[in-house]
Amino acid sequence: MSLTVTKTSGLIGAAVEASIDQLLSGEVDQALHDALYEHQVLVFRGLNPTPEQHIALAQIFGTTSPAEDQNTPHPDHDHISVFDSEGGYKADKWHTDATYRPDVPLGAALCMRKRPSVGGDTVFASCYAAYDSLSGGMKKLIDNRRAAHDILPGKGTQHPVVIKHPVTGKPALFVNRIFTRGIVNLPPNESEVILPFLMDLVTRPDFTYRHTWTEGDVLIWDNWSTQHYALFDFTEQRIVHRVSIEGQELEPFRL
Repeated sequence: MSLTVTKTSGLIGAAVEASIDQLLSGEVDQALHDALYEHQVLVFRGLNPTPEQHIALAQIFGTTSPAEDQNTPHPDHDHISVFDSEGGYKADKWHTDATYRPDVPLGAALCMRKRPSVGGDTVFASCYAAYDSLSGGMKKLIDNRRAAHDILPGKGTQHPVVIKHPVTGKPALFVNRIFTRGIVNLPPNESEVILPFLMDLVTRPDFTYRHTWTEGDVLIWDNWSTQHYALFDFTEQRIVHRVSIEGQELEPFRL
């Protein structure tokens, strides 16, 4: 069985045309893996999976993990996190998920369950494209640098500023606005200048794909090579369900 995969922007994102039964048949697992690591974000429009199917779809890419302590679990499925805007949730800064952990999640499957009539898009950015755009001199400057990431003081770790993707081997810029605190093996005054520049670079519009949701859409992204941003430009309720896929520690990319 083959998949129809169509790019959604020039550098990142692709839409996959298939029914949920086709996706869960076991016959397209390798094609889905290949598509994810080529396009970084996969879009399944109007898929509308049951919670069990949502989890099964994420499990094609790896072992799923329970909702983290700070997130609200689904009442019947602890591997689904529920993000409800009426509960105060918003993720309106660019970030890669859970980089405060030593083992960074491989990715996630996000399903729109209740969509506001306007607004609430999610934007994704390619960290491959951001790194590739750097000059040779800047690449040398950040080679073998490490950055501190945390969610609360004392609950953090360090990661390479540029990672080697565990599957593709490509270099990806790996700093983000929510969790990255500083480049630890640079003087603080240099980190304070270079880190904001790198964070801003990732979000250049030509490195991004912006998804306008319909209810039942599912997006799956490669968390190691992307950042995302949920636009908080709506007033009605917005509910999304997320299933996270377990990952690993990330190694540096060396020039």
